[in-house]
Amino acid sequence: MGPGTVDQRDDLTWIAIELTRYGEQRVEEGTLAEAIRQDLEVDENYPIFIPSTVYQKGFRRVTLHLMEGYVFVASGLPETKFFALERRPYVNQVMSTAGGPYQIRVPSVIPNSRIEELREKLRGLVASDIEVDSQVRVVDGAYKGLEGEVLGLDGDSAFVHVELRSLKIIATIPKVFLESDEP
Repeated sequence: MGPGTVDQRDDLTWIAIELTRYGEQRVEEGTLAEAIRQDLEVDENYPIFIPSTVYQKGFRRVTLHLMEGYVFVASGLPETKFFALERRPYVNQVMSTAGGPYQIRVPSVIPNSRIEELREKLRGLVASDIEVDSQVRVVDGAYKGLEGEVLGLDGDSAFVHVELRSLKIIATIPKVFLESDEP
């Protein structure tokens, strides 16, 4: 980026929403983001970050929580839309502050850099669950989008056997770039 170019990602801010127990159940069911988007009347591309992940490992379902009880939604909509979520059974409250002479509530905003840190920590949690013989999907880096089998582990890296029609390689990939892809 040249001088004077603005990185739009730096403008993105997030609103923290505290969930009810029902909201936490919807996280585990994988239906929370869809419900929020429907209630906010936005499409499936509207940014929502749930600091938890659910996946299959063999025959069991694994849920890893980085931060239980919260979801983060991109700001940028009228504040009334966010506060209306408090009437939904899955939301306890929209994190906010009250200020000014009339003590008007405004949603508390979190910078994108903080959400990116949480995303990285969540990837680290998932990576710690990677084992030898795991089927994995590469979610970042030079091999993004490929799938393979973990042949070995060395510290923060995994040796992944990737097989394509015209190529068979064993790539050394940071574990944080991998996601379990068990059947």
